[in-house]
Amino acid sequence: MKTRLAFQLDEEEEDYRAAASHIGAVEVVGPDEHPDALVASAGPVVGLPTLLVGAIPSVGSGNEFAALPWRFCPQVRAIRASLDAGQLGRPGLLRLHRWSPPGGDPGKVAAVDLALWLIGEQPDATHRTRSVKNDVIHLGFPSGAMALLDFTDTLPAGDGYHSLCLVGSNGAAYADDHRDRNLFFTGGAPGATPPDFSQACLRPMLEAFVAAVREKRSPEHTTRDLLRARQLVEEAMA
Repeated sequence: MKTRLAFQLDEEEEDYRAAASHIGAVEVVGPDEHPDALVASAGPVVGLPTLLVGAIPSVGSGNEFAALPWRFCPQVRAIRASLDAGQLGRPGLLRLHRWSPPGGDPGKVAAVDLALWLIGEQPDATHRTRSVKNDVIHLGFPSGAMALLDFTDTLPAGDGYHSLCLVGSNGAAYADDHRDRNLFFTGGAPGATPPDFSQACLRPMLEAFVAAVREKRSPEHTTRDLLRARQLVEEAMA
């Protein structure tokens, strides 16, 4: 059984087409070719299951799915797999840094959603602290777990810096741009460049969307997750 997708994206469309080409259950068609589902950056075509990229679905829509690309990054998937396998034990501390040059997307809502998803419970304490350059959101959870999410957009132009650390009762997992770098020799001193995983989330994200459509699953759970994350950010920033 093939699930047909139509794209209503601009500069991102080719990346999504390339990712979809590796999924046997997906055939990419145009919007006028009666697709079964849609990937879009704005509101959906009425009646079609729609994966919303860069937008938060409406409550009760029944057919708008949150994209949640951060959950599908290779590093995050590896950490989640270790957590689900019991290798890390019970989550105790999640620490995330997202630093970028001016104008970069801080991704605060996505970061909070990721923290709630990995820790697996809702916080009962929210706190925010600021310095001259950094903005930190601190979440406390009933189990005693905590999350520290650190943001800044004051880096010089060029690469940003992202890291994620999850410490559990039995072990810890790390994904850090400082450590995960590849050496390139181009004459003179070698350069250390982080691998580009920016498009690696697309295929597993599309596969999860296709599976949800085929199994007729409701998108409401992930919609509530994302709306709760946005609410927490708004409360922290108030």
